[in-house]
Amino acid sequence: MLPISDEYLQSPCEIKDLNNELLTTATINKFVNDDIQIANEYDILPILHCNMPVKINIYNSSLGFKVLIGKVFLSTSDMMQISDLQNLAEFERRDFFRLKVKIKSQGHTIEPEDSNSDEEEIQFFEITVTDISLGGLFILTRERLEIGQQFAICLKLYEIDIVFRCRVQRIQNDDDTYNGYGCSFVDNSTRQFDLLCKFIFEKQREQIKILRETQY
Repeated sequence: MLPISDEYLQSPCEIKDLNNELLTTATINKFVNDDIQIANEYDILPILHCNMPVKINIYNSSLGFKVLIGKVFLSTSDMMQISDLQNLAEFERRDFFRLKVKIKSQGHTIEPEDSNSDEEEIQFFEITVTDISLGGLFILTRERLEIGQQFAICLKLYEIDIVFRCRVQRIQNDDDTYNGYGCSFVDNSTRQFDLLCKFIFEKQREQIKILRETQY
């Protein structure tokens, strides 16, 4: 029995090896009995060995995240069919569609609802995003934040300024100049995640293309 709903058809996905190395990105374009068939209309797919175990990270704006593990049954430059599919439990959301970036932006802290802070007193601070996924991001800033503190950050995606609400989950200070924070997204809309997913998906495809070009 296929361990995934038919509603995931046309959902974007990434294919990784069991060491979590990204092999390709694609979309689910067909269900064949108990197998998944994927394709990428923008690029050729790598040809993988038959029976190679792979991990499939799938995102759907309505159904959420899904992680499967399976084996390559058929692999061509146009399509890939993956069989022996099983759900992969205990997978961390923050690992989905992770992308190394360098994005300059601004943010401001979000005061608790019972705070008496006046909206006019909002102070913006500079942020550099160095790592982003569908679950959150890692930032560098001179601002001092605390675990659990929430802030808003504006990211320009496809010439649209999108505001994401974030929560600080961990602190990583590697130097005396900038503070590093691992943050999760909080209460953001489906539209925000759809744009973010599209952005990450396209950037991953560009990185894969550059990597292939350097190998030849």
